Amino acid sequence: MKSNRKHWIGLGSVLLLVFLTVNCVIIFKEDSKIARSYYITDYERVALEQQRAYIEKEAMLIPHEEIRITADANALSQISVRPGQKISANEEIAAYKTEEATQEQSKIQSEVNAYESELTTLEGILRRLEAQDINDPVTTIDSEQIDDELSITVETEIMQGTPVEAIASIEKQIAEVERNIAILEDRISDLSFSNVLSSPIDGVIGEVIDESGAITFIIYTDQKNLITYVSEQEWEKVAENQSVELDQSIFDTVAEHEGLTNAEDTSSSVEPQVEILGTIVEKQTIPATSSLWYREMEKVVKLPEPLSFEVRVDLNEEVVNKPYASLTKAKVIINETPSAFRVDKNWVLKKKIADDKETKEATFVYAIDVDGKIRSSIVDVAFEDRGEAILSGISNGSIVLYDQIKNEPSNAFFPMPFETPSKSTLNELNWKQYAKYIIF
Repeated sequence: MKSNRKHWIGLGSVLLLVFLTVNCVIIFKEDSKIARSYYITDYERVALEQQRAYIEKEAMLIPHEEIRITADANALSQISVRPGQKISANEEIAAYKTEEATQEQSKIQSEVNAYESELTTLEGILRRLEAQDINDPVTTIDSEQIDDELSITVETEIMQGTPVEAIASIEKQIAEVERNIAILEDRISDLSFSNVLSSPIDGVIGEVIDESGAITFIIYTDQKNLITYVSEQEWEKVAENQSVELDQSIFDTVAEHEGLTNAEDTSSSVEPQVEILGTIVEKQTIPATSSLWYREMEKVVKLPEPLSFEVRVDLNEEVVNKPYASLTKAKVIINETPSAFRVDKNWVLKKKIADDKETKEATFVYAIDVDGKIRSSIVDVAFEDRGEAILSGISNGSIVLYDQIKNEPSNAFFPMPFETPSKSTLNELNWKQYAKYIIF
């Protein structure tokens, strides 16, 4: 009798164990259809906002333009300026010897003639480019059609770029040549009435270079630009006309500029900061070497290696009370959408969806729906930025969950919200209130 009893107890135990095992497998296997609840620790409530992807760079303030004026050292009787000196348009920077003024006019006229010849060449190339199909991937201009007087940089941009890019490069070069002709013609006009070499602009004397029997005056404009250097990989993502988000600290407020000291004027109302953007106006195709600004920036910032490419940013606001070579932050906007959500890219999954015609892959995230259940929501990913996916397709304020496979629809429960009382709150409570809180 006892033997039969032990036999039935053993058999019952085995059957119970098998029953529990089968139930565990059915309930907890990945594709189980049995409803379950999930304890969620990794989640985030998303907000609909403007989203951007950046390349963040250190940048340096530089002159918007550098004007170079060269004169024969033997023809000058005196130099009237020094590096760092502010100068106004038409202000004297040097004086010619009386007997050398006429000869200098002839030299300058020769320079004008050379520039006019270059201008004719550029205008001819521009006409050929404008007659070309703008949809062609590259221009049909070859090196034999480009005069030797054009720089290698311009030649490279014409031959390797699209017609649109080549036209932009030529138009920029034409504007520069026309500016040089205007400056030289002003010098000829000045020498017709006096022996003075004058500044064509308001600005600052950057350098006075005495070399090979010639004096070169480099004048910086008062207007400023930004310059930065990008790596070869970053260069691929940067393009002319892209917007750049600027650090507001380089721009003085109206109150600072006017020297207001009245506390009521400055503290009575706090206006939200206005976004300030710049624009990329030039992206060099040749690696930077050792220009003045490259050397200055290299002293304080680790530049990309092994190659650095110069990028120039035009500022839409005036910079005052900031010296040349001041450092600032610049964020090149490489991707942007006016309204989207930002989610950890590891939370974004893909699955196959079949319809009547085909099976296609869809991107989705797990989120809590209006009835509190876990459901997958199909989303569109615009781009990725620093480990996060920028996406749309869910409701503002949705709670998005970590990407582990979950049954749908399932219940979710979250950690109990925990808030530590402040020190002032603790000091206000007496022992009776503490006891009541602990007991009840």
